[in-house]
Amino acid sequence: MAEPLESPPHDEHSTDAIESALATFARRNIGVLLQLLSRDFERRARGTLQARGHTELLPSHQVVFASLGRSGARLTALAHQAGMTKQAMGQIVDDLEHLGYVERVPDAADGRAKIVRFTTAGFGFVCDAAEVLEEIWSEYATLIGHRGLEQLKGSLLVLLRGAHRDS
Repeated sequence: MAEPLESPPHDEHSTDAIESALATFARRNIGVLLQLLSRDFERRARGTLQARGHTELLPSHQVVFASLGRSGARLTALAHQAGMTKQAMGQIVDDLEHLGYVERVPDAADGRAKIVRFTTAGFGFVCDAAEVLEEIWSEYATLIGHRGLEQLKGSLLVLLRGAHRDS
């Protein structure tokens, strides 16, 4: 094991500046907290959904379930809503179609286009997932209260809208 350096190497920054930067990094890096919470959420949801038989789904599949309504949508609309390319969304839809959660059907308004829509299994997953989301919401609300959780959600939405506006 390497011995810690008495004085770490640094170019033009003083020791005080480095200590201050490290302290700021620890206090202000909410990205790390968001990642850790996201991982916790994903672990809880994935574990429960796998126990309910949804063993083949990946985190990347969430973008379709979050965007696809009851009557379905065109692939281009799903891609746009998720902020990804049509090709990337097409791969995810291919995966979900192979797993039996969605299907592509002709668009009645445009014979050249296809509508992606849920199958019976897809709607079953949505119902299972909604129950799991409620369970996780309740667990988090136990920790910070229902009002605190609603405030957190609202604050995250404000930050997200601002980030989208600025990018």
